[in-house]
Amino acid sequence: MSTLMTQPAPTRRPNRRPLVILLFAFLILVIMIVVRLVLDVATPAPTPVLAPARLNTVVRPAQGAVAPNPAAQDAIAQLQEKLRNNPEDAESYAELGLAMLQKVRETADPSLYPQAQTAFDEALKRDPKQLNAIVGQGVLALARHDFKGGLVWAQKAQALNPYRAQILGIAVDAQVELGQYDAAINTLQKMIDMRPDLASYSRVSYLRELNGDVPGAMAAMQTAINTAQAGTEPWLWTQVQLGNLYFNSGDLTQAEFIYREALQMRPDYAYAQAGLARVQAAQGQLQEAIATYNAVIQRLPLADMVITLGEWYTVSGNAQAAKQQYDLVNVIQQLNASAGMNVDLELALFNANHGDKVLAEKQARAVYGYRPTILAADTLARALYQNGKYAEAQTYSEKALRLGTRDATFHFHAGMIAAALGDKAKAREHLNLALTINPNFSLLYAPEAQAKLKELGQ
Repeated sequence: MSTLMTQPAPTRRPNRRPLVILLFAFLILVIMIVVRLVLDVATPAPTPVLAPARLNTVVRPAQGAVAPNPAAQDAIAQLQEKLRNNPEDAESYAELGLAMLQKVRETADPSLYPQAQTAFDEALKRDPKQLNAIVGQGVLALARHDFKGGLVWAQKAQALNPYRAQILGIAVDAQVELGQYDAAINTLQKMIDMRPDLASYSRVSYLRELNGDVPGAMAAMQTAINTAQAGTEPWLWTQVQLGNLYFNSGDLTQAEFIYREALQMRPDYAYAQAGLARVQAAQGQLQEAIATYNAVIQRLPLADMVITLGEWYTVSGNAQAAKQQYDLVNVIQQLNASAGMNVDLELALFNANHGDKVLAEKQARAVYGYRPTILAADTLARALYQNGKYAEAQTYSEKALRLGTRDATFHFHAGMIAAALGDKAKAREHLNLALTINPNFSLLYAPEAQAKLKELGQ
């Protein structure tokens, strides 16, 4: 018998490798579960655009597709120098266009729009897929009130990069300004889910405001402020928007506090100075408010500010100064139009109140045809009322109020229309609501609302 056959069989050691692998996999699973539990606790719940009762999906912040730059002029000069040295740099052309758009926000100089257009065109000539240039074209379209064009550019940009939240912001703004409110909510939900920051939260605030949820709008705007570095231009801009929400809800004390907080950071910030002037006017300090507004308009000649100043001069009894402001509005809007802006809606409301009322109706009808927003509906209602077409005016006033927006001016217009139609109960309801929302919504028209209530027996 061979030695091999007679030797005792060796003892077999059990194969522990499968057991080790199984234990390791189980350990990994436990770790993953623990991590998920920790993240679920640490990660804040997603932010719905509207209150859960109105929207069961989710969203988060960034107003304006351009990241504001407090040194826009320096950036423009640096980029121009860079392009002189490298004229084929597509990215620098795109950045130059964006810097010019930021400068418009700071100066209200519409002549920069064509220059920004040229910069974006040059970028895309060198690189048709230059994403910042495509985004810039979308922002520029919005600035010029070409909202359909803005939506098209947003779609082009998203085809190149579906994960850039800024692009969704352009789409949201375009959809809101086209009256596509449900689509805007859905797009914004995607934006805030993707990137909750100042841009998305501030947009959440605006959509909540449009839908009548003013406390929710304030909360979202405060969250937007908390995401920005204090004292930067984005922080200042958003701070002023929060102040405006308080002013429009009639809370002068809180509005003043917020405007002053912005001015502590930058004493010359024009938008905060303008907000503080409105508070002064509402508090009866009209001459101080007029002086402040005049100084602001010298640096930031925005048509809505000039209109407000004209109304303040009217209230103060200075008809000549008021006329000068209204003449200036026409000059500003002509300059805006020559820079490619569509200002028909703004001119329609201005003409309905202070100019050619027949032209106002024509302009408002045209705008509502391609931009059926609640603002366009209210503007058309006002123009129709001014032309004595009360029944049709009421139809559009109801369209303006369809979202439940708590806008004192909308309700003032609705109340005056109802009074003209002889519906005293509805007139009292709307006029009282206008003055309840904000008793200082207009130095010119709030007294008119009070006088009409008195005439109606209240």
